[in-house]
Amino acid sequence: MAATVVTEVNRPYVPTEGAKLTAEIEVEPGAMEERPTRQIALCIDASGSMAGDDIEQARAGAEWVFGLLDEDDYVSIVAFDNDVTTVLAPTRWGDITREEALDAVTDISAGGGTDMYRGLLEAKASLQDLPSDDTTARRVLLLSDGKDNSHDPEAFAELAREIDSEGIRIKAAGIGSDYREETIRTLGTVARGEWTHLDAAGDIESFFGDAVEEAGTVVAPDARLELDVADGVEVSGVYRALPQTQSVDLDWADNATVVPLPDLLERETQRVVLKIHAPDRDPGRAVSLANVTLSAGGETARDAITVDYTDEESKLATHNEQVDVDHRQTVIKTELGRGNVAEAQTQLERMTRIHGEDTEAVQSAERETRIVMEGGRKEQNRATKIVTDEGIQK
Repeated sequence: MAATVVTEVNRPYVPTEGAKLTAEIEVEPGAMEERPTRQIALCIDASGSMAGDDIEQARAGAEWVFGLLDEDDYVSIVAFDNDVTTVLAPTRWGDITREEALDAVTDISAGGGTDMYRGLLEAKASLQDLPSDDTTARRVLLLSDGKDNSHDPEAFAELAREIDSEGIRIKAAGIGSDYREETIRTLGTVARGEWTHLDAAGDIESFFGDAVEEAGTVVAPDARLELDVADGVEVSGVYRALPQTQSVDLDWADNATVVPLPDLLERETQRVVLKIHAPDRDPGRAVSLANVTLSAGGETARDAITVDYTDEESKLATHNEQVDVDHRQTVIKTELGRGNVAEAQTQLERMTRIHGEDTEAVQSAERETRIVMEGGRKEQNRATKIVTDEGIQK
């Protein structure tokens, strides 16, 4: 694997009285040494509102997945309405014929309510006891167009934490306009996967297919950054900036915490941005504010967030503006993804005051904010991705 971790700060020189800094941590995944074994659970909403094109395309999407599997991969299919049905028990693909799998899919029909919670529990159960190692990529691919009114987003957050603890990532897709957006977003974020919006039934096949193909590029599952900060150092405003902007809640034990990361994928950079308060120190000292350790696939890589304390004005003027811009952009994108346009505008105003209205990053944030204001859920979801000239950064 040979993944690497590199840190940067916006102000490498700090006054003796201390300062609040912006830092970013970039993770490069290294090369894939062997193709991972994929364990895929399709968790499909089969409630009455899915009748027609949606359920037909869900069946077609499952059939498309079958064409992407290798013989050592595992697949299961769970359908939920008021009840939960195991359409296909977890099965090694080499132990079942395509015709048998297709016959199982034809049994998926739409009708009834939306017990997404129990559907996810069953999907988790279908994967958690399968044999796995450091080359196993586990995924629940959730598709829903409705609301589970029996459970609030916090209940789903707790369930997502349970699923995540089993090494399972959730790719959550809401289709149409009636699903509970906060639930879909929570599931994808907490279980270190991704959340997305699908406009129409025709998008289902590519959602399933892309997720399965992506799972085949996992370099190392269950990646995490361990932060060990010095006495007096405070950390706040932590976000995953790549591959999708997501806020991160941290649990601290003494001066240490863990930032969970999505599985490392080949050729996909990951970035974490944060605020870090440097306490007062004597001048002339290089100080490590935080030791950073990347753990993934049984390997580790290390770096440190380091600054120099000085009272020399010329050095204090040194500023890496891009690090600050990256954090501000990430905050704005995350708020737009939540539909919090007012908060995004507030953050944009602060960014404009500091960096100027003619800055490319400010103009880009203005465009995205305007697009989300005028658009809908598709635009909210797209705002959470970094877009380059080559397209969405993945």
